[in-house]
Amino acid sequence: MSLKQIFGSNIHSYRKSRNLSQEQLAEKLGVSVKHLSTIETGKVFASAELIEKISDELNVSVSALFYTPQEKSLDDSDLSQIDSILEQELINTLSIIKSKIRRIPDN
Repeated sequence: MSLKQIFGSNIHSYRKSRNLSQEQLAEKLGVSVKHLSTIETGKVFASAELIEKISDELNVSVSALFYTPQEKSLDDSDLSQIDSILEQELINTLSIIKSKIRRIPDN
């Protein structure tokens, strides 16, 4: 199972355990149901900002979203992969913010 699939599966499980529909969680997160669905199925990965929102809404630690029942802990390779993904997502998010700021007209 890939990291995206583990992450998505955990979101699905935590969402279900809290009796939330995809529609309800998507609304709380400010994303579309389709986007949440693609995350839960492991087709796409969430941004660092969205991971934090998911963690808050589901009231679980960020690390719990990457945990698999078969494993007791993540090894250094897993943590390195998570760090790399989060770093890239942060860079992408900052790039988007900078681009939006540049489009703000001067007064």
